[in-house]
Amino acid sequence: MPDSESSKFTDCNSVGKDWQHYRRYLADMEQLVYTRQSTLDQGNGRGERIIEVNNGSGLSFTITPDRGMDIVDASFKGIPLAFRTPCGYVRGGKFEAENFGWLRSWPGGLLTTCGLRHVGPPVTDTGDTLDPVRGLHGRISTQSAEDVSVYRGWNNGIYEITISGIIREAMMFGENLRLRRTIRTAFGTNTISLDDEIENLGHRPEPFQILYHCNFGYPAIMPESYLEAEEHEVIPRDKPSEDELANWKIMPESQETITEQCFLHKIPDDAEGWSQMKVVNSHNKLQIIVSYDTKNLPNMLQWKLPEYGRYVLGLEPTNIDFTDKVINTISAGNKISTHIKLSFGF
Repeated sequence: MPDSESSKFTDCNSVGKDWQHYRRYLADMEQLVYTRQSTLDQGNGRGERIIEVNNGSGLSFTITPDRGMDIVDASFKGIPLAFRTPCGYVRGGKFEAENFGWLRSWPGGLLTTCGLRHVGPPVTDTGDTLDPVRGLHGRISTQSAEDVSVYRGWNNGIYEITISGIIREAMMFGENLRLRRTIRTAFGTNTISLDDEIENLGHRPEPFQILYHCNFGYPAIMPESYLEAEEHEVIPRDKPSEDELANWKIMPESQETITEQCFLHKIPDDAEGWSQMKVVNSHNKLQIIVSYDTKNLPNMLQWKLPEYGRYVLGLEPTNIDFTDKVINTISAGNKISTHIKLSFGF
């Protein structure tokens, strides 16, 4: 993200101050900044690990190591950010892999990872005799992380929080993929950075599709919230989307019955190879920026559903489009890195 954008979302109260300043007033930085690791004890999420993060600058979020190291609950300055489904927290072991069963265990949340070998509606791959049926959005978001670690501390005058872990997508006689995820935030900033490294440890090329399903809900988005981006090509997915193409930027009032709309955005990148889209809430003035490195995430998908009880806007950096023409693979022994940032401010 350009410095001019990220600097807008900085907590000026902490800029230029390091531990030598705060040690005059604090016995422990956890008075301002903290993480909490715990395990859920109720409902379909019972036994699921969670990591709660408060960066001391108004940004709080919950990471789920047993759901692909994704981010579920999140808030900024007391405003809830994420769209949540009626499923609640559901541990990965209850995942239904075929058809649209993914939706029965999807909690929604600020960020859901889709992939690694399939994104989008269910398909049948007749060329894969071992695992031909691929359900909605793949398996990775239902897998549990290992080697999970949390770091908190000062680094060059910045108090950082870093959470990392490794997630497998693997099968005997099939694929052997590893996703190494690192999530970062810091005291004095209002940004979540997510860096992934996907490695093919197998001995054959594997299809590679990935999509970062960032889901914003009420009151972070409200009627008359709108989107901003550099001028670019916008492609509707289907007839309902084509009918609403002129209104892709605006969130309308919730409606009792409406068909979801999806748009593919090809946003120009900056000198550093990053693109971004901004959400602006006309009522509470909240701004959200979704930024992504276009080297391996060339496109942004937009999911728009202003429906009663399901009022949601999805912004989704991805390496796919609406056709089957884009065939992404990871060669045996190779790695692919992806990078996104979510920034919040007024």
